[in-house]
Amino acid sequence: MNRATNDIEDFSRLVRALYASLVAEQPWHGFLTELRDQLNAQFATLIVSRAASFAPSLMVTPLGKAQDIADYCDHMFRIDPFTDLPEGKVVSQFEHLTEKGFKQSAFYRDYLQFEDTSHILGFDLRTGGFVTAIRVTRTSGGEPYTAEERTRCERIIPHIRQAMDIYQRLETSRSEHQVYSGAVEQFALGAVILDEHNNIIRCNPIAEAILEEADGIGRAGRRLTLDNAAADADFRAFLKDARAASGHVFRIERPSGRRDIGIVARTIATPDYLHAGSAPALALYLGDPERQMQVNAEALRELFNLTPTEAAISACVANGLSVQESAERLGIASNTVRAHLRSIFAKTGVARQSQLVHLVHTSLPELAARR
Repeated sequence: MNRATNDIEDFSRLVRALYASLVAEQPWHGFLTELRDQLNAQFATLIVSRAASFAPSLMVTPLGKAQDIADYCDHMFRIDPFTDLPEGKVVSQFEHLTEKGFKQSAFYRDYLQFEDTSHILGFDLRTGGFVTAIRVTRTSGGEPYTAEERTRCERIIPHIRQAMDIYQRLETSRSEHQVYSGAVEQFALGAVILDEHNNIIRCNPIAEAILEEADGIGRAGRRLTLDNAAADADFRAFLKDARAASGHVFRIERPSGRRDIGIVARTIATPDYLHAGSAPALALYLGDPERQMQVNAEALRELFNLTPTEAAISACVANGLSVQESAERLGIASNTVRAHLRSIFAKTGVARQSQLVHLVHTSLPELAARR
């Protein structure tokens, strides 16, 4: 096999590693490891920040020491002289700064000289309102990077631009997913995602807890199961019908005698070609009336300018306690609770306890914290 063929295969492997690393359990690690190995380096590092003068938002160095990464993000970035490089251009540290000037820098004096480091190659990309920096480092005594190795770095730059755009979109989607998941959990809802064959793809923590109790419904491997054959057969029919029209509701009786679990099914729109695989097909929302959300009294106090006692009473009422139960919980008289409620109503603009509960539970979900 000739050298040109080897170069093509090496570059193809590097590109594959780059895009595969975007969805890996440890994003960027696979690509940086491949880049490090192909350039015979000790470390390859990715640094993402708003600008060279800002602390890094993300820093990834496979095999790097966690403390070194933390120190760099905390304060060492401020004295790093190998930053703010020409956009999209591969340079070495001695091109960016003379060797004498580099070795006289505080960064070299306080850090690099103790890290067995010699040659550094890197480039900066300014896209999407942030800076992406790649740094490849060799140990002391290593040879300078060759023209061929620099060319290899230059060839990967367009792919990194594209990869950062994809990664940014993925991270935005992940953040939005966390917001929606958090909202579901705040209302004490279990969520189970099923594929086309009714296999479990994922569950949120509340659903996991409900299934772990196995009180009427549980799981066996990747399948949801009900306690008796007749109920299980009805549940299978429910899942089948739910694929034809969303909004179906199914109730599960609990052998323990606790209140029934309600399940609402919603279809998940996916392209037809995904239906043969393990793509999401059906979402089940499990409502457990025994698992209520709890309202944070401190948050109520800050939002409505309540006194500590008023906030505590409001939280008790919003969490389903009666006046008498609230009084017992707080160690005060029932009449005292009623007096405070009148003040609470005036401050929140409601006239009855039911309106206060409605205000908190429907208009202010951010105040909820799962029990």
